Amino acid sequence: MPVIITIVISITIITGVAGMIIASCDNLLTSIVMLQARSEEQVAAARAWLQAESVWLVHRGGFCAARQLRETDSGEALPDGRVRVKLEHNGDVIEVDEDDVEKANPPPYDRCEDLAQLRHLNESSVLHTLRQRYGSNLIHTYAGAAMVVINPTSPLAIYSEKVIQMFKGCKLEDMPPHIYSAAQASYRDLLATRRDQSIVFLGRSGAGKTTNFRHILHYLALAAGAANKVLTVEKLNAISTLLEAFGNSRTVMNTNATRFTQIFSLDFDHSGQIASASVQVYMPEKTRVVRRPEGEPNYHIFYQLLSGADNDLRRALGLDNLSEPNLFMTPLQRVSFPL
Repeated sequence: MPVIITIVISITIITGVAGMIIASCDNLLTSIVMLQARSEEQVAAARAWLQAESVWLVHRGGFCAARQLRETDSGEALPDGRVRVKLEHNGDVIEVDEDDVEKANPPPYDRCEDLAQLRHLNESSVLHTLRQRYGSNLIHTYAGAAMVVINPTSPLAIYSEKVIQMFKGCKLEDMPPHIYSAAQASYRDLLATRRDQSIVFLGRSGAGKTTNFRHILHYLALAAGAANKVLTVEKLNAISTLLEAFGNSRTVMNTNATRFTQIFSLDFDHSGQIASASVQVYMPEKTRVVRRPEGEPNYHIFYQLLSGADNDLRRALGLDNLSEPNLFMTPLQRVSFPL
């Protein structure tokens, strides 16, 4: 019996983004931290940072950097559960609940590849690390056995056949965070254990689940190969085009939202090549065909059909006069989405 690797895409909307384990080999440009001798200035800076008791002050609008003051510094005793902090951005000294203060990590952890390795693991430190990495176009971050992937909202030159070849054959410990490492880790485990593997994508609409799902499939198709070309990148693109036409639509949160759940299964033979593939579609948003949120259009296929239909076909389908109320067609309009 061939072993199976199953890739699942979910459109379940949850808070935040959760995803996969992702990484890359030594020969890829990575942010591997090299152990180096520290200068006296670096040692002094590290000691000063530790003595400063840097913290995050959590407030209604988010969090900000601060320094926690000792009672000897503030000059007055504080009631139980209260602390004084000095804000970094304006120097104000305020008294807050100790539950609103979270410990900050040293600067070397600002772009830590694995959130599980943070010295102080709390919500503010996690968000700070993700923001620092995102600002450096490092959109993938390990979170223990999982991975956080943030949608860059613009194309990044980190996906190509050349990059795929760099990941091919790598071990997990040799790979920095990247979508291809999730595919490589699952494929390597599949060959080593001969057991089925699964990759699950979770996140809100527009988080990039479908895009990363395709990157995974493209990696497996090129890295593993397929017997008799049963599955190629061209065939995967054709499948995606067809499913998108009948199952994707623009929403208030996403210009190309997938409105269904799919399970894509790849069967591998004993040599590790793809022997067959199948896709199952679940829970399509059927109500969108006749009833949609205000301002949202129908599935792409309706407008693609309309753009190519002649007058006779439009008349036969009752689409010759779209100015009248119509259950199936919401007129398209130009919409701008905030970044």
